Amino acid sequence: MTTLILGARLGLRRKGVRMLALVMLAMLGALVPDRDASASAVLNAAAATATSGLSGCNTSQGKALYNCVADVLERMANDVNSVRVGETQRTLLTAASQLRAASSKAQALSAITQCQAAIAGALRQVKATPGGKMMVPGWGDEGLASIVGVLAKAARLIQAKG
Repeated sequence: MTTLILGARLGLRRKGVRMLALVMLAMLGALVPDRDASASAVLNAAAATATSGLSGCNTSQGKALYNCVADVLERMANDVNSVRVGETQRTLLTAASQLRAASSKAQALSAITQCQAAIAGALRQVKATPGGKMMVPGWGDEGLASIVGVLAKAARLIQAKG
């Protein structure tokens, strides 16, 4: 008799533990879209700040312009750090470094073009993924599209004033 009672209690506990695990998994699943939305919001905010920063570069020319755009790209890379988009961040930092080393309009445009190609490739990969999301948090087509827009503005600025 005691064995039956203990067995019944253990069975209820196991069911309770399973139910708790299922509830926790459901809650975790509900948080994932919010995390992606939050990451896109961070990328969009960084892009908006960078667009504003590029407006400040409008008065510069030549090497001063390249350094100003490099500063903007570095700041944008730092602004997206919180959402752990390492490849995007590295690409932006590489472009900033190449801009600082550039001594001609062609070199500066090449740095921006290489960065655009890398981000555009990531954006194509995101769009090819079901739901427009990758396994890496923070990669979403909306946020990456904002970054691409900043790079396009930087290229136009260098083309016009470089």
